[in-house]
Amino acid sequence: MPKFHHVKRLCAYLLIVAAMLLPIGTAFAAVTEESGRRVALVIGNSVYKTLPSLPNPANDVEEVASTLRAAGFDVTIGVNVDRIGLEDTVRRFLRSTSNAEAGLIYYSGHGIQVGGQNFIVPVDATLETPYDVETQTMPLDLILNHLKQNSRVQLIFLDACRNNPFNAQKFWMAEKLEPVGATRGLARIDSDLGSLIAFSTEPGQVALDGTGALSPYSESFIKRASEPNKEIRQVLTDVRRDVIAMTGGKQVPWENSSLMDSFYFIPAPPPPTVEPMQQVSVPEGAATTKLPIAPPHDETGSALLVTLNQLPKTGKLSFDGKPVDQGAKIPAAALAALTYDSSGVAAGTVGLIGYTVSDPYGQATQGVVAITVSADAGAKLAQLEQQKQVRLADADAYLKTLPRDIEATIGVGPVKASLPEVPASATEMTFKVAALPDKGTLRAGDRVIGLGHVLEAVDVPALSYEPQIGTENQTFALTLQAANDNLPPATITLKPTLDACDTAAAAPLDLQGVTSGKLPNEIDPNVALPACTEAIKAYPEVERFVYQLGRAQLANRDTKTAFATIKKAMDAGHVRAIYELSSLYEFGASVPRDAAKASEIAKGGAAKGDPFALHSYGKALYYGRGTKADQQLGLRLMLQAADLGHTYAMNELGYIFLNGINVPADPERAIRFYEAGVQRNDIYSLNNLALVYRFGKGAPEDLPKALELFTRAAEGGQPYAPTNLGRMYRDGIGVAADKAEAVKWLEMGAERGDYWGALDRAMLAKEEGTDADGLATAARYFALATAINMPGSGDPKNQAKAALKTLPNAAKKKAEKTFVAELTTQEQKALPKTKSLDDRLVQLAKATWVKRNPRYDLF
Repeated sequence: MPKFHHVKRLCAYLLIVAAMLLPIGTAFAAVTEESGRRVALVIGNSVYKTLPSLPNPANDVEEVASTLRAAGFDVTIGVNVDRIGLEDTVRRFLRSTSNAEAGLIYYSGHGIQVGGQNFIVPVDATLETPYDVETQTMPLDLILNHLKQNSRVQLIFLDACRNNPFNAQKFWMAEKLEPVGATRGLARIDSDLGSLIAFSTEPGQVALDGTGALSPYSESFIKRASEPNKEIRQVLTDVRRDVIAMTGGKQVPWENSSLMDSFYFIPAPPPPTVEPMQQVSVPEGAATTKLPIAPPHDETGSALLVTLNQLPKTGKLSFDGKPVDQGAKIPAAALAALTYDSSGVAAGTVGLIGYTVSDPYGQATQGVVAITVSADAGAKLAQLEQQKQVRLADADAYLKTLPRDIEATIGVGPVKASLPEVPASATEMTFKVAALPDKGTLRAGDRVIGLGHVLEAVDVPALSYEPQIGTENQTFALTLQAANDNLPPATITLKPTLDACDTAAAAPLDLQGVTSGKLPNEIDPNVALPACTEAIKAYPEVERFVYQLGRAQLANRDTKTAFATIKKAMDAGHVRAIYELSSLYEFGASVPRDAAKASEIAKGGAAKGDPFALHSYGKALYYGRGTKADQQLGLRLMLQAADLGHTYAMNELGYIFLNGINVPADPERAIRFYEAGVQRNDIYSLNNLALVYRFGKGAPEDLPKALELFTRAAEGGQPYAPTNLGRMYRDGIGVAADKAEAVKWLEMGAERGDYWGALDRAMLAKEEGTDADGLATAARYFALATAINMPGSGDPKNQAKAALKTLPNAAKKKAEKTFVAELTTQEQKALPKTKSLDDRLVQLAKATWVKRNPRYDLF
């Protein structure tokens, strides 16, 4: 090798060598990386209660979920889920899909095809009667249609095409009794632009479980999707080849794609990072000098391989005490463990190591190390070692001082971890992610971070975490360790939390929400109003908080302000606000009652898949309220709402089928919907099913069962069940007559706004005698019944108002004093002036009832 006695000449030489080598590396780097949020729903059902169990799906999806997490998906997983569990899992997933780049569904388990539609079968399904598909399964289209509205790319994988094990051969589908598909397996699904639908076998054919722990399809999918830098259509071609081979040609996977862009499960990262030119000085005559070569790294933490393309022509290069040859391949970590023997090499001699660093993606980068033999190199090496020790000490101190607990608000996008900057002395170090949350997404800037990924020093303070919806009260570990040095790791606990506005005012079944939510009467405006006001200030871009502020204002009875707030949320894109605005027009709250306007607005929410709007618009279509009647479409929309767990729709469908409204009466079908609501602890379903057993309409009379269901409904807050209970105790129906119990339940019903509860309580008081207290009680409840009587809820002649007139003025005066005691002077002055004592009692009854903030529901 030539000797260089001038620094400028050495640098020029190295630049020439680097210029010759570096283009080789850049040729491998032209791979585009996927960007944006990726969300996946993975469900595997194996252990069925009455249907034949399947050996593999639960195993399949655990492995599939791990594969997808490694590919950067935030995975919502359900294993052996019953119908309610499936519903909850699907809703959690749908809440996560907003503005996703890619949404994926992977289902393994029993599936059924009816009327050209495919249904996921949960583990508690029996499918014994024609009524069971609509209440026991979930239509795949329901999930897919929502995904299409909220993500750019949709990927559907169905390993669910097994033999039909179902007992019934026909099932109700809306207004039709449809046979199970004549062909075996599932029905073909046509993909829209941006979608890919993949079946484990051809439509109408049967998939096999295989003999191993995984199905043939899942086994191949897991293997092929884990292969780096492979486009999805090539992945599926390889899967098809594998499955055909594994099943001897009995099973042929099939897919239908209309993807517009390439998609990679494991996209290639940037090529390995290498110091292109490094200069190392070694002492003259030293037998084993460890070369301080900066190690290469890959941001995904992949195993890198170094090929030694060029070795110094003088001196000896060794690894692990053994000489290395030109062309030798060594692990990347070994590069920093190379030693050089300069014995017999003259000072000033420069030797070159040329090497290539390759990653598993076929990408490579070149590097050069110039080794200069120098008489004073020992001092320089000692100085470098001292600097390294300082760097390690500072990095160790940094890792030890990282915060141990970090709270991250759910549903507001990525939340900054706010980790401190790495000390200046340690900025050359890299940090490896040794443990990662299995739910939610960790990012460094725009880059999604996975397990084993390597972070530059500048990446650490840029870390953010976006929790998965539904992970409140859980904790997740993030562990960082020095990538190339043996330092104790640092573990940070990430704690997903709900914002106070979500806790106080979230809406049930809000697919843009983050939690189960509260009914209107459950919202405490004193808590919700300030919480949501603060949330809007902190996160002005989150329209959910604007909508929830509107709910808080409704609970505070400020309907005029609430109308403007809810409209603002709707205009900003919050879907549930569409229904809420529609309901204000439907009931004439702060705006004139307008059924046509309400129906027109609800139609927009139904088109976006909101369960409340689906129910509301479906009901309007079914009965022709505010829009032209369309029973068929209305029925289908209400069934979709019920599929999403909306119990109001279940109750409406039960009412329709029980009473034969626009369809032939079918009590058994009605009871199935009421029972579905009861399974979800819906208080209205409890009351409706109790009425079936109380009067024997649709099922044999069962008074003990009716009493039990009425009691559960009343204790849960249902407004009409207390009156039904009170009447049973009053009249001794199914239970010993008990006037005290009757009074308790009737007063509860009256307090909840039930006209009949107030009327019956007043009649009891009137019948008990003519004493002043009894008649005053009768006056109070007759007045309350008149005050809360809504169109359609009381009798046409308004029996309460007529009965109030018959009571003596002394009793009415006593009732007036009782009402007045509950109101302030200012509240009394705010009441309209009237000369009629009866009218004043009604006004006082309404004012005191409203002030007590009883149960009320805005639907």
